[in-house]
Amino acid sequence: MNRIGAKSIPWIVLLAGAAAGPSLATAAAPRAPRPVTGVTARHREGQTFITWKETDPLAPTRELTYGEYKRRLADAQNAVRYRIYAHDKPVTAANLPEARRIAEVGPLSAYNVNGRNKEYLIAEAMRRPDEMGELARHYNGEIHRWTMDSPRMDRYPLGRFVIDEKAGPLPVGTGLYVHHPAAPCSAYYAVVSCRAGVENTRELSGANTAGPVRETVGPGVPVRQGKGLHGPYFDYPGTRWVYVQWCAPPLAPRPNMHFNWSVLVPPHTGEPDTPVFPGMPSPAKVPAELYFHRRGYSYAQPGKKLMLHSIQIAPHDWPFSGWYGYNSAFGTLKSFPAGKVSNHTQKRIYAFLQWAQRALPIDADQVVATGADGAAALAMAYPARFAYVWITGFDRDGVTDPKAADAFAAAWGPKSPAVADEHGRTDWAWADLDKIALSAEGDLPLFVCLGPSWGPVPGYARGSGRFYSAMQQARQPLMAYWGWSGRRNRGSVDRYSGLWRAHRITRQTAIPAFSNSSRNSDRESTGNAGGSFDFSDVVDTPDTFQVAVRSQEGTFDLTPRRTRHFRPKPGEVFTWQARAEPDPRSQDKQSPAGQSGTVRADDAGVVTIRGVGYPERSPRIVVTITRRK
Repeated sequence: MNRIGAKSIPWIVLLAGAAAGPSLATAAAPRAPRPVTGVTARHREGQTFITWKETDPLAPTRELTYGEYKRRLADAQNAVRYRIYAHDKPVTAANLPEARRIAEVGPLSAYNVNGRNKEYLIAEAMRRPDEMGELARHYNGEIHRWTMDSPRMDRYPLGRFVIDEKAGPLPVGTGLYVHHPAAPCSAYYAVVSCRAGVENTRELSGANTAGPVRETVGPGVPVRQGKGLHGPYFDYPGTRWVYVQWCAPPLAPRPNMHFNWSVLVPPHTGEPDTPVFPGMPSPAKVPAELYFHRRGYSYAQPGKKLMLHSIQIAPHDWPFSGWYGYNSAFGTLKSFPAGKVSNHTQKRIYAFLQWAQRALPIDADQVVATGADGAAALAMAYPARFAYVWITGFDRDGVTDPKAADAFAAAWGPKSPAVADEHGRTDWAWADLDKIALSAEGDLPLFVCLGPSWGPVPGYARGSGRFYSAMQQARQPLMAYWGWSGRRNRGSVDRYSGLWRAHRITRQTAIPAFSNSSRNSDRESTGNAGGSFDFSDVVDTPDTFQVAVRSQEGTFDLTPRRTRHFRPKPGEVFTWQARAEPDPRSQDKQSPAGQSGTVRADDAGVVTIRGVGYPERSPRIVVTITRRK
């Protein structure tokens, strides 16, 4: 996008709009295109939607597939483009040189090009494959080879944007630009047709100008486009809706970028007297799952859902950003080392979540981040926003595997000391989950992780690695499982009640973090990190933190996290005790010997009691930390 003052408009453009005269330059200049008509500008919560009827539209009468869209653009080398001007006065031919050009838009701008997705291709192949046994090719891995730009994607039917849900999709032949004002104002707009650099600046009227528009500053609100995909093996009870979120800096590297989302709302959600499911009460608000898709997949039909009655929100990381953001040179001719990498993607997801909590019956205390690397990174960036994090398996490629790093380099620039983010981190350190965990200030939410660690330790059937080690070193709550013995089932959520191990964990729930456990294992069968413990009966008062722990014989360190009332001060001294309960099945009814001691809070006010022993044949122990009077 070009942002130039009116006085810097190329001289040939001004001559093209001037009265004809015996000038060699004007005589040789190409003829200006026909003027634009039907210009409208409407503002909504920080965004101004500017539309117009295209001059000589490339798709005048019917819908387009993605392949047709590409061919029409390629065949129209000299197509009409549209320059958008803003002014604080009604725009006329006389004052156009004083106006500010805010954008130049090509043809077919009202098509949701980034809405295409691989899940649609999978559903079509299941319904009508191109050849017998197609999905079984490459050992059932054929679908994993399809991408957003595979030749098969050429058949994807592109939808036209909806900017007003009541009006439906924009008509064929409509142009669209979404502007984010930098300051509150009353603005006027003009859309000028342009071909080969020559603008039609003479014919400005009410047909190609609009205003005044009362504008505010804000991220805008997503617009519902219609119902999403519905097909076998992917869907859950309820209705899946597609939304488009238009973004500009700081939520995107450049203005007028659009991103697709899907939102699955279960039946009867939010209806006060109607059960969400038979036999279940209908709460006024329900949990939400923020789902981060695997690389190569999309927002369209998430393959995982923890709770039947939760609202599922799924963003699309496209154009690919590594779930973080883009270099400021992304999409331009600038050099990557000259730019800075910003966390646009994290900010836009956070903005969408804030809107969703206002617009949908979501319990803000029960928002779960689920997925892979993106879920972990966002939860560590905004730890107070999430109840817990559910990692279905880390990606563990791209950042850690140089052979798969091209996609990250396309978004961020090369992995080098010359490319930094806004915090001065270089060499892609903003994607090193272990470093982020170690540098986190305050409490992180509980991480329940299935599968090997991010940055795994090399070796057959090994699951420990850099992220799990960092979380335990930082004394943050982690329960990770990667063994095949069934231990992974300990991480399961009851899909009907939404309880995890009989707990309803919210962002207000105090959590014990277990670390340095003698029961940690990197064995193929029983691999786990901090995952050999159950806890219950948490007490959180200004003077006391108490928790009952169930496990088997061994030792561990325990750190209270996410306490609302128990707030140690740096250097403050506490007493603690671990009282073991006798096994009711044992003939010996005497309680095992307990432990006790004192502990000092560290410089950050974090209290960790070390070497707590879990005695043999004890059903549980009760650990109590008390403020010393």
